[in-house]
Amino acid sequence: MRRRWLCLLLTMLLPFLFTGCTNKENEEFALEILRKGQDRRDAVLNSRTAIQAGDTFIPGETYTGTAYYVSEDGDDGCDGRTPETAWASIERVNEVNLQYGDAVFFERGGVWRNTTVETRPGVTYSAFGEGRKPRICASPENGGREDYWSLWYEGNDGKKIWLYHRDMPDCGAIVLDETQAAQKILGFWNGTEYLNYIGPNNHNDYEFDAETQLAQPAFDVKEQLSDDLTFFSQADSRLPDTLPIFLTGWNVEGECYAQTSVGPLYFRCDEGNPAAVYESIEFQTHTPLFDNVASECVLDNLFIGFAGDGVVTVNEGDDVTVQNCEIGWVGGIVGCYNTGDEMTAYGCGIQRLAGALGTSGSGTRFLNNYVHEMYHAGGGIEIFQEQKETLKCTEDVLISGNLFYHCASGVTFFNWDEEPNPEHQFKNCIYEDNYIMFTGMEDWLDDGASPAFVHEGGPNMQEGCVVRDNVFFGARTALVYIEEYDPAYFPEFRNNIYIQYEEYPYIFCQNREVSEIFSSKAALSFLKDEEGKALSLSKLPDGL
Repeated sequence: MRRRWLCLLLTMLLPFLFTGCTNKENEEFALEILRKGQDRRDAVLNSRTAIQAGDTFIPGETYTGTAYYVSEDGDDGCDGRTPETAWASIERVNEVNLQYGDAVFFERGGVWRNTTVETRPGVTYSAFGEGRKPRICASPENGGREDYWSLWYEGNDGKKIWLYHRDMPDCGAIVLDETQAAQKILGFWNGTEYLNYIGPNNHNDYEFDAETQLAQPAFDVKEQLSDDLTFFSQADSRLPDTLPIFLTGWNVEGECYAQTSVGPLYFRCDEGNPAAVYESIEFQTHTPLFDNVASECVLDNLFIGFAGDGVVTVNEGDDVTVQNCEIGWVGGIVGCYNTGDEMTAYGCGIQRLAGALGTSGSGTRFLNNYVHEMYHAGGGIEIFQEQKETLKCTEDVLISGNLFYHCASGVTFFNWDEEPNPEHQFKNCIYEDNYIMFTGMEDWLDDGASPAFVHEGGPNMQEGCVVRDNVFFGARTALVYIEEYDPAYFPEFRNNIYIQYEEYPYIFCQNREVSEIFSSKAALSFLKDEEGKALSLSKLPDGL
């Protein structure tokens, strides 16, 4: 793949200098940032498993209990205690009463699909062997076989629409050779059939006209797949006949829905049979791969992805570590069809979602991960008062050394309390040494606000939270988005690098008279980042 990345970006950026700076030094500065981003990505992709047996459990470094092994060539009837007697399935792992300090090692090069890993407190999940990281995927199968596709429609204009060989659950994106995603075309389920959707930008209820939507004609696949490399996921087999419809997500009462409806999948590929054009075809479908990760659990050296919604969520668990992982191609399945009372929402990527089920986890560490192609957020912290029975603070979260690339939003800082509450705030949460690059720059991503750093919710009461030594490089909207600015509760920004295209602002702040800041000097002054550096690119390179 891997991924035409630096060569493409270098080719595009070489002709462009920073605004007001035509000297070689500044040009080389931008290129050096891109090289460092590539080096960080390669370091994650090539990282080795360093976790070893020890007498003391040090999360991310040692385990103290029994080591178990899982291989595609394994046998669930074996004891799983050596690579030679490895188990075969995640289901077998979930059956075992794993103890605090145990470790589960998946064989590199292996792929496990469509199964949730039911984490246990104090258990490490990592990799063994040689080759690429073991893959934990929601995609039920790879569609790279020609006999999996049949020509469903061919037009005189060269249009070719292909039907997949089996019904599929709602699919957020189709990933082609891990270099691009086919664009999803949404329909609107009215309780009986799919209609033409008057979005797909209707994410907010105040933008939605339910009467007009429900008056739309039935969805016509031939008509609606008007562009090459688009698809329609007709997952309607078990959808209820009332509105609103949730495929996954939360309703207004906080109750979680996870429908299992399936249906035909139509993919327009004018060049020919999709599997003849692309060697690898993966589907982003709904499976919570690591949902509600248990306390002191470690995820290390895994690939986690090809999923329709969030794949690593830390709700109740404390002191969770996620390190050296590649987490990619996540999001796009429908959370709710907008009826005027609900939002049409889509799943996120890796996120720190504190506050579920009456507790507030702390001590989460996201270290040295490569997080990319996220339909929504790449990573961050988020708490909701509605999710709390007993209010607690979220403390000592560390998000460090990661590369967030092509996420619809980079990193998040959300506290949705309407009023500051010292018993429900962020304390000592640190974002440091992260590269957040080209936020919102893929056309299949969520096309809402696409900042590298987003400060959203209420006043976001905090104490000791710092955003330091990060690189924010290019966003489709503002680099830093602030919904409600209160200087008394704003985290400290220190020694960050801000590189933005001159046609887009550095900062958007919703509750200020002048909401957009384009001046590099003014941006650093607003953030009080006296040690920071801000530069503007002369134009947005074509193709990003």
